[in-house]
Amino acid sequence: MTNNTNQRQPDWRNRSSRRRGRQNEHAEGEYAPPKPPTMSRSRVQLATTYAPGVLFTWEGAKGICRSVPIEHEAGGLGEAVKLLVFDGIKEITSNWYARASTIRSPDPVPIELTLDDPFYNPRTFAVEPDRTAFQFNDASVMGYVPYPLLYRCAVCGHLEEFDSLEAQHRHPLPRQCNGHQARWTQVDVVYVHWSGHIEPLSPLRNNFDPTRGEVSRINQCTCGSQSFRLRNQSSVFSDWAFICEGCGHTRDLRQGDPLTWEALERQRAGGGRVYEQIEVNMLPVSYRANSAFYPQKGAFIEFRDRNVVDLLRPERQGELLRRIAQIHGFAYSSPSDAEIEAALAAASRSAEWQDYADHVEMANRAEARGQRDRAETLRREASTLKEAWYDENVIGRGQVQSRELAAAVSARNEWARRYDPLRLTIEHDRFVAEHILERRQHHEAIDVLEPDRLICDAVGDPTALDEYRQRIGSLLQRIGIQQLVLIRGLPICEFSFGFTRVSSGPVYHREFNNRRVPMPVRLNAFPEMANSKRPIYITQQKNEALYFKIDEDLIRRWLLANHVDNVPQQGEDSIGAAYLESYQDFGPFLDEFKEREGRGGTSRSLCAYVYLLLHSLAHQVMHALADVSGLDRDGLGEYLFPADLAFVVYRKGMTPDLGNISAMWRNHETDFLRRLLDARLLRCGSGSLCDTRGGACPACIMVSEVTCIAANQLLSRAALRGGPAPNWEPRENEPLVGFFDHGRLP
Repeated sequence: MTNNTNQRQPDWRNRSSRRRGRQNEHAEGEYAPPKPPTMSRSRVQLATTYAPGVLFTWEGAKGICRSVPIEHEAGGLGEAVKLLVFDGIKEITSNWYARASTIRSPDPVPIELTLDDPFYNPRTFAVEPDRTAFQFNDASVMGYVPYPLLYRCAVCGHLEEFDSLEAQHRHPLPRQCNGHQARWTQVDVVYVHWSGHIEPLSPLRNNFDPTRGEVSRINQCTCGSQSFRLRNQSSVFSDWAFICEGCGHTRDLRQGDPLTWEALERQRAGGGRVYEQIEVNMLPVSYRANSAFYPQKGAFIEFRDRNVVDLLRPERQGELLRRIAQIHGFAYSSPSDAEIEAALAAASRSAEWQDYADHVEMANRAEARGQRDRAETLRREASTLKEAWYDENVIGRGQVQSRELAAAVSARNEWARRYDPLRLTIEHDRFVAEHILERRQHHEAIDVLEPDRLICDAVGDPTALDEYRQRIGSLLQRIGIQQLVLIRGLPICEFSFGFTRVSSGPVYHREFNNRRVPMPVRLNAFPEMANSKRPIYITQQKNEALYFKIDEDLIRRWLLANHVDNVPQQGEDSIGAAYLESYQDFGPFLDEFKEREGRGGTSRSLCAYVYLLLHSLAHQVMHALADVSGLDRDGLGEYLFPADLAFVVYRKGMTPDLGNISAMWRNHETDFLRRLLDARLLRCGSGSLCDTRGGACPACIMVSEVTCIAANQLLSRAALRGGPAPNWEPRENEPLVGFFDHGRLP
C-alpha cells in the first residue's frame, strides 16, 4: 500500500526557487522553505473536505499531501454572525467535554485529552473558547505540502525518512539504493490517534522517560543501526514489520501517542488510575481512510438583531422569560398603575408619573373624538416612558404565571444548544420578522397562496389564479401545511473550526480482548497559521428556501391518536406552550433516541413526537424537492423550530443560485406537493426493513449526516404513513397512526 512517486513530488515550489535550491543544496543556513502553494477548490470543499490537516492525493497521483492553513481574513462579518459562531463553538466544545470526560467515571479524563488548548481556560479548566486565539478566514485559500516524508524502495524495501521538507531538500533521495537503481515510493500508511495526532510510519519508537516526564524518540536499533526496511506484502497491518538492516531484528508497527502517554502518566503519578497501553498506542491506517480526518462544523441562519444571542445570556433570563411569554401567550401579571406610581414616588420621580398619566388621558380623549392616529401616538409615547422605568429597574415588569416555563428558562443553560426550544423560539420570532415580513415588502418572501408572476403564470388571470389557489390550498390542507412561503436569498452561514481523527464523535470504542474499551476523542482546533492564529472558515450563502408552518390542530389530533400524554385540548394552551413547559433536554447526541431494535425504554412524550413529526416531514420535503427540482439531496439543508411547529428547507452551496426552487414551484408545484403524499415515496426502498422495524433507513427518508441536523435520529417514516413504533420505544408499544392518515385521526 504505497504510492509510486517515481521520485517526483508535487510541484510545490516555483522554478526560481528550485534553481536556488540546487545551487544552495548543501549550503548550511541558506535554505528558506517557500510558502506552500494553494489549491483551487470550492469554498465548501476547502472548509471541510480539504480543511487543514487532511491528507489527500495530488492530481495525477504525483504524491500525498497535507492541507495547511493560509491567512486570508474574512471581512464584512456582522457582530451578530461572530457572536453566533463563537456561541456555536462553545456549545459544541462544552457538549464534547461533558461526554468525553465522563467515560471512565468515577475517574476523570484529563481535559487535554478531550479538548485542544484554545477551547478551554488553562487556569480554571472552564470550557470557553479563547476568541483571541482564532481568526475568521474566508474559505477561498488553502495551502498544501508533501506528507508523509517517508519513502520505501520498491526493490528492496529500504526506508528513507525526513523530519522536514528542509531536510529532504538538503539531502534528496539517492538514485542508488543498496547497490541497485532505487525506485522510491511514498509510504501511504500513517499512524493516527484519537487525540488528533498523526505521524508517518516509523521503526523508531516513542518512549516515555519517567525522569524527564516526557516522551522522546529512540533513534536507533539496539544494535546501533539506523537503517531499516519495511516488509508490507500483506494487506493486513498486523503482518507488516520493520526489519533492522544491521542485525535483522524485526519490529511491529506499534507506536505510542506522545500527548496521551504524557497526560496518562501525569494522572497515574498523581494517584489516578493505571492506564492500559491500548490507550496510548496509535493505529496504522491508510491516508485515504475516513478515520484519518473528520472536520467539525456548524451552521445557522443569519440575523441582524443581536438579541438572538444577547437575549439568551444567563444575566438576561428575566427578559427572555417575558419575551417567550409574549410569543406563546403565557399569562403574565404586570404591576398595577398604583404600584408603578408608588415606586416612582419612592424614587423621587413623581413628575414622570404625572407625565405618563397626562399621555394616557390625552390618548383617551383623542380616541373619544375619533382621532385614532393621535391616540395611538400618545399611547406609544406613554409605553416608551413605562419601558424606561422597567429598564432602569425602578419597578419590576411583573411575573409569568407558568412555573414550568420559569423553570425551563433557568435550566436551559444545561441543555444542548441545537435542540433548545427556547433559543429556537427566539430565532423563529426573528426569522418571521426579518426573513418573511420584511422580505415580503420587496417580493423576496412569497406565500404560495399569494404568488407573484415569477412563481405562478396564473397571476393576471383571475379565473386561472382562483383555480390555482383552490388546487394548491386543497393539497396543503391534505398534507397539513398551514403556511408555505418561498424565500429568496435566505442568508445561511456555515463554519468549520476544527477536526478529530479516528472518530467523528467524542467517544471511540476500541476492541481489545473481546471487549469494547471507550477512548476519549480529542476535539482539535485547526493548526496555527503564520500569525499564530487558528482559522475559523466561514462560508456565507444566500439561497432559496421553503418555510413550512404546520397545522396545529392536525398535530394535536395526531398526538392524541398516538396516545401521547399531556396534549392540551382545543381551546387550552397551544402545542408550542406545552412543548416549552414539558421539554426535557434531548442531549447533544440524542442518546435517548438511538436505535435499540425495539429494546428501548423511552416513553412517548409530546416533545419527542412533535420533533419526530417535523423532522420526518422535513426529510420527506427534501426527497421530494430533490426529485422534482434536480437539486442533490446533499445540497439541501434543514432547520427546525419545534415549539413553533415550523421548519425550513433550504438550498446549500456556494455556487450561484439559479432559482431551482422557484423554477420547481412555477413548473411542478402540484407534482411536488403530491409527492409528499405519494404512497410509493412513503414506502421503504429496502423492502420490509422499515415496515417491520420502524424508524427510517437510507432507502427511504434518511439523508446524509452532513445534511441532517439531528444525525438521522428522531426520524421515522411511520410518523407520516403509519407503522411500527420507533425502535427507541419498548417493543410492545402499539404502532403509530400516520400524520397523513386523516381518517384515523380523532
